[in-house]
Amino acid sequence: MSLKKNIGLVYLLLPYITPAKNKIGLIFSILFSSNYTLKLKNKFTIEFNSSQFEHLMNILGILTFATSYEIKTKNELEFSLDIKNKFTIKVKDMSYEDYNILELFFGGIRYGANFVHNNINSENFRDKTLKILEKDDRKIVETSNGIKFYIDSIHPGNTIIETFLREIHKINSQKKWDNRIVVDVGAECGDTPLYFASMGATVYAFEPIEEHFKFMLENIKLNPSLKDKIVPINGAIGRDEILTFYQSGDGIVGNTSFVKNLHGSNVKEIKAKGYSLETALREFNIKKIDFLKMDCKGCEFLLTENALENVDSLKIEYTNNFDKTQTLSQLLDTLERSGFEYMTFSHNPMYHQSFQNITNVYGKKNKKY
Repeated sequence: MSLKKNIGLVYLLLPYITPAKNKIGLIFSILFSSNYTLKLKNKFTIEFNSSQFEHLMNILGILTFATSYEIKTKNELEFSLDIKNKFTIKVKDMSYEDYNILELFFGGIRYGANFVHNNINSENFRDKTLKILEKDDRKIVETSNGIKFYIDSIHPGNTIIETFLREIHKINSQKKWDNRIVVDVGAECGDTPLYFASMGATVYAFEPIEEHFKFMLENIKLNPSLKDKIVPINGAIGRDEILTFYQSGDGIVGNTSFVKNLHGSNVKEIKAKGYSLETALREFNIKKIDFLKMDCKGCEFLLTENALENVDSLKIEYTNNFDKTQTLSQLLDTLERSGFEYMTFSHNPMYHQSFQNITNVYGKKNKKY
């Protein structure tokens, strides 16, 4: 890893370095080594390698905001954010669930969440209250409106932080969703299908990655009152063929697309059934789409005027990483020719690029169209 990139990592970590008892040593190890040692109070140490930088930052971030923390065992810390509610996290020998809990706590804290146990009266919740539960030895996070997710079956930054804390999919608080049809392209672990279903919509949820699809089914089952409002489909919107998705060999979080391989030789190929939007409408007997949500890493450029004929409104997470020959202007021109008024906006404060490269597009059909 280059020194320039390591300086960037230090810059990210500095606001949360206070709990470290070896601040200078930790900074130098990030700059010049691939192994880091974090020392906490009572000579408690945690070892990380460079691929675990995010976990280091999550732990320091949690402890920075904690009102107190204690070392419980050789691999566990107990902390509180309000003096009353206490939570235990593993910091060594961690499972996927443990890593997700760290990300959930730190991400939630940064975006204003408070965390409670399952014995708190939900009538007193804030909109950003998250409840931590346990069922059959699996931890669950519950949002303030009662939607539940297995913590080992989500990507916290997308599933909880973006969808329920930052509400990046909210278009207009006055919008009515009862009896509306939503087509969710890139439904991932079920966050957006459950989000729209909880507001009254019927959701056709397309997710091509089998592992994500399995997570989505588990999370839908965990919310029986919403189950009948969601039609989960293990497939992709794009072309009428078997599509090859390119996924990082290090995991499925990140840019997973069938449009282009961005991962070089360190890639995992996944096959999935593909549908053009026109074919999907016929196949699943969808007469009209009230809202089309697309987060599909490049497939938005396969939309046609014919496909958009029965779409009333849409939100597209656009990026040109996958095909430099396709531009924002081309996408917006397709929307205009299809009768949409549109607007662009950012949903992530960490993105520092022109909207020509990455943005969100919201479009609504003109009434006269």
